[in-house]
Amino acid sequence: MRIIAIELPTPYPVGPVNAYLLPGPPITLVDCGPKSSEAQAALEAGLRTAGVGLADIRRLIITHGHIDHFGLAATVVAAGGAEVCAHPLEVPKMTADQAFVEPLRMVIREAGFAPAIGETVIGAFRSFRRQIDTIRPTRLVNDGDRLDLDGGTLEVLHTPGHGQGHICLRWDDALIAGDLLLEEISPNPVIEFDTDGRRLRMLPAYLRSLRRVAALAPAIAYPGHGEPITTPVARAHEIVDHHEARKNRLAGMLARRSWTLRELAETWYPNLDLFNLFLVLSEVIGHLDLLEDEGRVVIERRDDVLHYAVVTSQA
Repeated sequence: MRIIAIELPTPYPVGPVNAYLLPGPPITLVDCGPKSSEAQAALEAGLRTAGVGLADIRRLIITHGHIDHFGLAATVVAAGGAEVCAHPLEVPKMTADQAFVEPLRMVIREAGFAPAIGETVIGAFRSFRRQIDTIRPTRLVNDGDRLDLDGGTLEVLHTPGHGQGHICLRWDDALIAGDLLLEEISPNPVIEFDTDGRRLRMLPAYLRSLRRVAALAPAIAYPGHGEPITTPVARAHEIVDHHEARKNRLAGMLARRSWTLRELAETWYPNLDLFNLFLVLSEVIGHLDLLEDEGRVVIERRDDVLHYAVVTSQA
């Protein structure tokens, strides 16, 4: 099977995003870029080079519901009626469900930030939502599902972490990796909540997904951003090691005194701006989750703000 990368521009700091054309049959597209005229023009040009058009796409698979990966989904469907496949846990993102607003407001307040900061972050999310056309997948896929393609099958791997419903696709020894594996940066396991508003432990889930994929030993990975990764197993282990080092650095800080999440975030990133606050909070919370899973951190609530410290041994 041929995997044809189509690079699409985005207006976001992450830079261009990759869509992947699988000529099929059925003709399949994995991810489709953000909703912008520039991304649509690049997608149509890439398809044209491969000898197909938007109307020829019969199946659109979304690795995860971030706007740079599915923003053009409604456009693709309108052109030819493509089936849209995604994991059920990504549906709230793709339909602009706003149930996360109050839990996120609570996380920011408990971190020690003023209420106005929370409203600014939530306002930024609402502005991002205006950059998509919402769409509901027509086929929900789960771990282990197989999708017929070109006389064989694509295997769906549920790989939560960067998104709770993030999926990768495996074909023989090749992996279409979405944002699970990136060469230049460590993907951020962002804050997410379950349907009851409970915060999910995304970084521990992400590391489990990395270890699982590494054990499958793919020969090559096609990431959501950047060039193909020719040593995906080594890259997966490198990302795990990076987070282990960050976790241990954080433990060293907590050994000196107790910290609020705001203090930790502003110390790690002294020039923190509001645009990146959500990503920074996601990263610090993730490493705190790793320490908590190991029984190494104690959490104390003072005046509705959480304070973190390492567990001290009792004589």
